Amino acid sequence: MLPILTITHPLVDACSMSVLAAGGMSWSRILVYNAVAFALQLPMGVVLDARPGLVRGGFVAGTCLVCAATLAAAFGAGGWGVLVAVCLGNAIFHLTAGKHVLEAHGGRSGPIGLFISTGALGLLAGKLGVEHAAAASLPTFAALLAACVVVAGRDVGWRISTGETPVVPVEGTRSCASATGETPVVPVVILAGLFVLVAWRSWAGLEATRLTAAEGMSLVLAGAAVTWGGKAAGGYLAEHLGRWTVTAASVCGSAALAFACSPQNALAWLLLLFVAQLATGPVLSLVYDRLDGKGGTAFGLNCLGLFAGSL
Repeated sequence: MLPILTITHPLVDACSMSVLAAGGMSWSRILVYNAVAFALQLPMGVVLDARPGLVRGGFVAGTCLVCAATLAAAFGAGGWGVLVAVCLGNAIFHLTAGKHVLEAHGGRSGPIGLFISTGALGLLAGKLGVEHAAAASLPTFAALLAACVVVAGRDVGWRISTGETPVVPVEGTRSCASATGETPVVPVVILAGLFVLVAWRSWAGLEATRLTAAEGMSLVLAGAAVTWGGKAAGGYLAEHLGRWTVTAASVCGSAALAFACSPQNALAWLLLLFVAQLATGPVLSLVYDRLDGKGGTAFGLNCLGLFAGSL
């Protein structure tokens, strides 16, 4: 089910961004968007971990909310109600799909990095299509609704998230580390450090996006492609090179991007942007391990870090 969810992800983000942009990119609207779409995922994730039977239905409800809000905005309905609806649907979609991907693949960094990676493409598409909201949103709406029907109908694919099938630990997860005698590190300390790391990367990424946008559309398009590639590749690289190794390299890349490089040096900028994205999958995988396989809480905590960085 990972390929379908990975393809559906940018459709959700494109719809959400088009609704936000259509009503105006004011600071108040952006703040509400981030608060509902990102910060709200942590408490909802805790609930889903306690009640895993809600995951499949939540996925359908979240996707339908995004579809309804997008359709309303495409035909001229605006205001805070439509924005909150699309943000809430966005949050539920990401949380249920992210929880499923983490748990179905035993917390591996590759699959979750791949799932997250396509969001950057969807956000860009949503921004670019806002001038022709109705024309751009309706095909996306139709594709998203079709994907929702396909995914919701895959009963076998949801069994892990609903607790019907035990998750088999994979190499690199906390369970395997314990089995091999590795000394566990205090989870709270690791979680706090990872949360700060996510917040830092969120701020650095937004700053890089702002600087990139000032250099013209060609660099914006290249930046979106590089961001997708870095997120998609980072998790799989971490499975071979080590999650902490890739994360450390990514932190250095994001620091250089924020303080030492200019987008006017396009090749160096794009290379550092790629490196800065590599930690997406490894960090989520590490958080998942420290939370003993609670996929909803892990994904929600990561999104709260993104929200904190956006502030």
